[in-house]
Amino acid sequence: MRRATIGTLDLSVIDEHDADTQFLYDETFVSQIYQHKDMRIPDRPTIMDVGANVGIYSIWAHRRYQAKTIYCYEASPRTFGYLEDNIRRLIDPAVTRVAAFDQAVASRGGETLLLSQPTQVSGLSTLLNERQVPWLADAAANRELETHEVISTTVSEQIAAHGIATVDMLKIDVEGYFLEVLKGIAPADVGKIRNIAMECDFLPETGIKPDEIEPLLQAMGFGTDCLDRTQDNNLIIYAWR
Repeated sequence: MRRATIGTLDLSVIDEHDADTQFLYDETFVSQIYQHKDMRIPDRPTIMDVGANVGIYSIWAHRRYQAKTIYCYEASPRTFGYLEDNIRRLIDPAVTRVAAFDQAVASRGGETLLLSQPTQVSGLSTLLNERQVPWLADAAANRELETHEVISTTVSEQIAAHGIATVDMLKIDVEGYFLEVLKGIAPADVGKIRNIAMECDFLPETGIKPDEIEPLLQAMGFGTDCLDRTQDNNLIIYAWR
């Protein structure tokens, strides 16, 4: 398992090119794209990190919020090992309890889904299929793609399994699968979620329009904002109560 100094972190890195991991670090630690002025994050929050990758957001949330508990979800079994190593070394268990799960968060639990993971950039791993994302076929033909069968869970299943009273922050970064994550929140659990920071990408591939996303969250009772409304893809949507 290779290690590299990325920003201020001694990270276990899965990607061959450190620039890809540096990009994720800069988004999270430098630009702080998952923080919004209208979010009210309490002391010692409970956080769900859906699409945790190698753990950069979880490490940031531990340091930024002194989180009480972070639940991390990473679908890729290969990436998951790097996530476990980073949270073990870089998150102080005396401050933050971390529970990590090698599962895909989706609209229904207990299903077997196919995860496509580019060999060069782990951050592009997606549960979308080749019909939705045509470049996956090209990557496979060039032997730059691996696939994993993964087991799904839902946000509501996890709330029930761990007896979570309130999710103070739900961070979602799942490469085009974000609506499926939202569908997995049962009506009875919607009010338990106080804040959401959600990356909305692969919009051209899925046919989702940028202006369709915020109304869905508003219908769930959230106030919303977007990091940059001039973009038509790779949006960061914020939601809060």
